[in-house]
Amino acid sequence: MEPEAENRGVKAEPSLGPATASPPAPEHGILDTSVVIDLEHIDPAHLPDQTFITAITLAELAAEACREAGATVHRGGTYVCMEGPQFSTLAESRLYRAWDANQINIAPILPSFLAMRHNLRLGGGCRPDGTLASGAPCPGAQEVPIIRQGLITSTFANSSQTQSELAQNAAGSFGNRIEQSTLNARLRMNQQFAQIMYIDNGGDSIYHAAQFAARRRFDRAGLLLNAAYTLGKSIDNLSLDPVHASVGGGLTTTASRTPADARNYRNERARSDYDQRHVLNIAGVYELPFGRGKTWLGNAGGLLNGLVGGWSISGLYTYQSGEPFTVRSGALTHNASAQSRAALKEGVALPKAKLQEKPGVIGPVLFPDASAFTFPEPGELGLGRNIFQGPSFHNLDASIAKTVAATERIRVTLRGEFFNALNHPNFMNPRDASVGSPAITSTVFGQTCCVTLSTASSATTNQNGESWRVIQLALRISF
Repeated sequence: MEPEAENRGVKAEPSLGPATASPPAPEHGILDTSVVIDLEHIDPAHLPDQTFITAITLAELAAEACREAGATVHRGGTYVCMEGPQFSTLAESRLYRAWDANQINIAPILPSFLAMRHNLRLGGGCRPDGTLASGAPCPGAQEVPIIRQGLITSTFANSSQTQSELAQNAAGSFGNRIEQSTLNARLRMNQQFAQIMYIDNGGDSIYHAAQFAARRRFDRAGLLLNAAYTLGKSIDNLSLDPVHASVGGGLTTTASRTPADARNYRNERARSDYDQRHVLNIAGVYELPFGRGKTWLGNAGGLLNGLVGGWSISGLYTYQSGEPFTVRSGALTHNASAQSRAALKEGVALPKAKLQEKPGVIGPVLFPDASAFTFPEPGELGLGRNIFQGPSFHNLDASIAKTVAATERIRVTLRGEFFNALNHPNFMNPRDASVGSPAITSTVFGQTCCVTLSTASSATTNQNGESWRVIQLALRISF
């Protein structure tokens, strides 16, 4: 049995106090209920009141408790610590969500909407109510039940707004207008209110990740390298905090994050809006090998050393894979609370979102046009949420510094810092672009340009990088 435990960690029972009844020690001296205690993170304030710590280290206290429990104390060794939780707990998974508890139900009027669309598609001047301008019935026209029931008039059915809704399969928008004109259709649960914003903890989120970090110092070469990589995946059914949203729980009919159907959040389960599968950060500092005590000109005098010595360069490179986004239909095909997602045209394969040039458009686009997409059928929601991938982000920040010893006690450092040193543009996905939209009805559909930021504060620099190269100078005096 080793005399003491190393500060980094020991295997012990979950209690740090003295053992009152020690079970027989197993063959290898490790209890079945053993845990690994990271002593660097133990707060002495959480130890029992009778514990008195003087020169005795926490490692010695834990090691003594292990010995009394009959467990073998290992000095040294390696253990793996997963910083976390990297796997979401139940408490972390239940998040706030907001939804319209008074969402319109279009099921009662859907047969009438389909009948009007059929009549309009007959052509030959046939109107949605199934009649010609002369009032004569159209050959092959279908009866519209809600007109027969007196819920709407033929004038309402044949209006230009109704015909526009029929062209976009916007049954939700049509139902909303009916509900505004009469209460007899009973399309809302509580007809005295237009919208009832309900907030509960029914939101679901889960995150899995593997994190890797490497650090290497080359003292003789004057080089320090750090690298960190995360492979992760975040899944949820709402990527929005409704509590801190400015209005209406952050949910509007046109917002890209509004659930397409508030009555079926399971349909929203997909990659989170902020999911980034790969995140890589590489940082390094290199002291140039010139000047006194260095490889080159190691015996340089005061003036020469002042010119060539004390130089260092550093850099930080960041790569993040793109965030997912949803292509919206731009129409209220399912309800009046949110636009549905776009559908694919029959026989068209799912297009891949990729940066490409488009004549007459400033900046790249992810789709050349919306020709692959169409409106979902009335009452349907379209494609899945967040099935398209936005552009990736990468950025290099660099600096160069010169340090001079003014006196034995005073050192002066002049730094030049270059944010987005390569002047590399990073484009957003259409959901977040300042000029761009994920809705197929928008004139700027699929555009990704341009992130327009004023000279950044540290907050916007950390969050977005720079739209352009920014150079700043700094002077530091140490004494």
